[in-house]
Amino acid sequence: MVRGTALAVLLPGLGDALACSPILRGLWRDSWSVDALTWHLPVSEYLRALGIVEKVTQLPLRPAAADVLRALQELRPRRYDICILPFPATRWQYAVLARGAGAKKLYMHEYGGSARFIARTGPNVRVALRGGHRLAENLRLARAIGLTAGSDDLEYWIPDSWRRNRIAGTLGIHPGSMAWKGNESKRWPYERFAGLARRHLASGRSVRFFLGPYEESEAARVQQDFSGVEGISIIREPLDEAARRLAECEVFVGNDAGFSHLAAGLGVKTLALYGMTSEVRGAPIGQAIAMRPSPCPACHDEGSHGFDCVLRIEYRCVLRDIEFDTVAKVVDELFAAAFVEQRISLEGPFKLYGKAYP
Repeated sequence: MVRGTALAVLLPGLGDALACSPILRGLWRDSWSVDALTWHLPVSEYLRALGIVEKVTQLPLRPAAADVLRALQELRPRRYDICILPFPATRWQYAVLARGAGAKKLYMHEYGGSARFIARTGPNVRVALRGGHRLAENLRLARAIGLTAGSDDLEYWIPDSWRRNRIAGTLGIHPGSMAWKGNESKRWPYERFAGLARRHLASGRSVRFFLGPYEESEAARVQQDFSGVEGISIIREPLDEAARRLAECEVFVGNDAGFSHLAAGLGVKTLALYGMTSEVRGAPIGQAIAMRPSPCPACHDEGSHGFDCVLRIEYRCVLRDIEFDTVAKVVDELFAAAFVEQRISLEGPFKLYGKAYP
């Protein structure tokens, strides 16, 4: 029996969608009819692969006002019982979209400012932020909705059809990140990823490069440097197929981006490289190491409008402080390790709109 109709507004990227797993699992356990509003193609592909979402409405990457109005005109006739705005959704425009969908009740986190005012234009529940990992923030939101909890709520929900057996000695590499709002500034230099690939080819391992749908320049460089090289595979497939190829890797290394989160969720031993973003807030969940060796504090928070270097020191946190030899050593250790133990923070200090909270 269907409990009610729910709209999940999942506008950030794939890693953030995976962090919504406690909410998505809860809706499924409690037999809700679920639709979703998305912005990025990998998120839509992920939701369709889960098989719990009846209808996905996707906005263009740079939507005009007419695109937004069309989406809302499509959603409002469904007369949703609830609309859910998972973390992170700090932009007041997200609250406008969620409220504009016309649900009877809106569930979101408390961000203050304009978002609070917009939420209060109708019945709403706002859950206080308490820091820690994004997954934990969304677990608290799921509990506020009244969704049934489970022992797997602090794990990513990965479609079973994406899982594959490992191929020993296979290294996955993702040199990119979402190309949006300056996300490119999170990337470790391409030349170092290429050097890592050559190092492992020389040791007899195979290497798979993964490229997302918006990473044209990175794809061109990988094609130029490695096309036709024995032992190299260049993966530019829809997410279903890319995920299966990713699941076969023994070790994966990438930036703070969706592929790193997906690799960890698939059980691949993963090294994710962090610069300006917080590894406490957004480390990949699974057999993963979130490396952030810079003495410069993480300056980006979910309320930031872009990925600017706050101290104007040319992004040294990712360009200089993450050294090649250190990364190479950790990747070797991951190949040698039988298992990677991970602990995540469920709450603690965090920043929002540049303000620190205890």
